[in-house]
Amino acid sequence: MLPAAGGAITLRQFDAGQRFIFQGQEMLQVYIIRSGVVKPLITEENGKEYILEFLGEGEMLGEVEAIRGTRTVCAVDAVTAVSLYAMGIGQFHYFLQTVPGFSTLVMRLLATRVANSSVKMARQQLYTMGELLPRLQEMLAAQQIAFTKQDLAGYMGISVRSLNRLLKGEG
Repeated sequence: MLPAAGGAITLRQFDAGQRFIFQGQEMLQVYIIRSGVVKPLITEENGKEYILEFLGEGEMLGEVEAIRGTRTVCAVDAVTAVSLYAMGIGQFHYFLQTVPGFSTLVMRLLATRVANSSVKMARQQLYTMGELLPRLQEMLAAQQIAFTKQDLAGYMGISVRSLNRLLKGEG
């Protein structure tokens, strides 16, 4: 017998720049992005931040931790004002087990994220940062969202100083 879903799906709002998931915390909810853009990031022991990706409407947060039963791997900051649907972990598991369409959606989201991460890693291995920067700038311009130099550097896994050299054509 499955436990009842329990709890309502609520709407949560966060301002641009606000961190709403912290690295290493216990996840109590899974979020689905209704609107806005977020950046999951990992802070290394040396204090440097690495942005995994930028996520927007329809993406899910906390599902990996809910499935694995672990603490968060990364923090998540709102890049723009963000509106999220929030459901409890129990409710998430209930939907996974009883709603085939929901399970399929979660699998597709996870598969897309793995594919995107693989492409990002391959590009970073195959191309120089100078070759990657114009592509990244085009992609971000298409999103019509202004990203800081810190965000660009964090996404590329380099320092702001190195990014500035690339932007000046020195690197």
